[in-house]
Amino acid sequence: MDPTEPWSPSPGSGAWDYSGLDGLEELELCPAGDLPYGYVYIPALYLAAFAMGLLGNAFVVWLLAGRRGPRRLVDTFVLHLAAADLGLVLTLPLWAAAAALGGRWPFGEGLCKLSSFALAGTRCAGALLLAGMSMDRYLAVVKLLEARPLRTPRCALASCCGVWAVALLAGLPSLVYRGLQPLPGGHGSQCGEEPSHTFQGLSLLLLLLTFVLPLVVTLFCYCRISRRLRRTPHVGRVRRNSLRIIFAIESTFVGSWLPFSALRAVFHLARLGALPLPCPLLLALRWGLTIATCLAFVNSCANPLIYLLLDRSFRARALDAACGRTGRLARRISSASSLSRDDSSVFRCRAQAANTASAPW
Repeated sequence: MDPTEPWSPSPGSGAWDYSGLDGLEELELCPAGDLPYGYVYIPALYLAAFAMGLLGNAFVVWLLAGRRGPRRLVDTFVLHLAAADLGLVLTLPLWAAAAALGGRWPFGEGLCKLSSFALAGTRCAGALLLAGMSMDRYLAVVKLLEARPLRTPRCALASCCGVWAVALLAGLPSLVYRGLQPLPGGHGSQCGEEPSHTFQGLSLLLLLLTFVLPLVVTLFCYCRISRRLRRTPHVGRVRRNSLRIIFAIESTFVGSWLPFSALRAVFHLARLGALPLPCPLLLALRWGLTIATCLAFVNSCANPLIYLLLDRSFRARALDAACGRTGRLARRISSASSLSRDDSSVFRCRAQAANTASAPW
């Protein structure tokens, strides 16, 4: 199982393993009981995350991709982050259907491989794009003059393209190792991986790439930014609000993916035999992964809500788009908002974009 595979319950009380590996006997001896009524609320949670994530991220992509005129550098990262989250949530109906069917995968091996590849790739892309946003803020606040040659639209786009290239590579193990595996008791097939210690090692490396590395980069950037703003308070007013929005996005990512990443790392180590676990603890770990997986996928619909709650300019433009109002409401709200009357808003009105095209970000 790749690091982003959703949980699917097993029928009855068989010995189905969360990881889907059937060849590691030391863990297969433990029974894998399901959470009570998981076949009801797990699909419901997946479908709720799908609906909210589809609407929110599609709107963000439409809002930024359809903007005319120059864009700030941070908008490039936000656009690609919304695209990554959109790609992830589009796979959730497939996993919701499998969960409702007791783990049986009815869509064939092709969609099994493709959806697993999409989960691994989009999660990697989202994590690295968040690290890129943190690095952009670091360069804008701490290394403003030195970083001018690097902080250009071309460099931002090249960085995002590099992130997607790495994400495609991160998804390749799913194409190789994942496929249809028989369910215990002959009740059909599940979407799982072939028995392989190699895949367990690759999954640990992906956890480092998609969580530990972005977390280290983010902590470094915000520690340096915080020190700089304390030394020079006058720098903070223009950028503090955008930092607050991006920090909220980063915090939501860490809060959503930390439980899953930590529990998944323990599970991979157990699969490799490096961390023996008794059966009761293994069962608790599986149940914890069930809940943590749901929490992780909710992150894909959280970012548009953060924009809506913290950025009044975004709220105004959302109202304009939803209600068909004129730009007067957006200008009135924007002029009264500390998040959007300077260059700190993550989303600006088109008129603001034209007036501040020469701003560094």
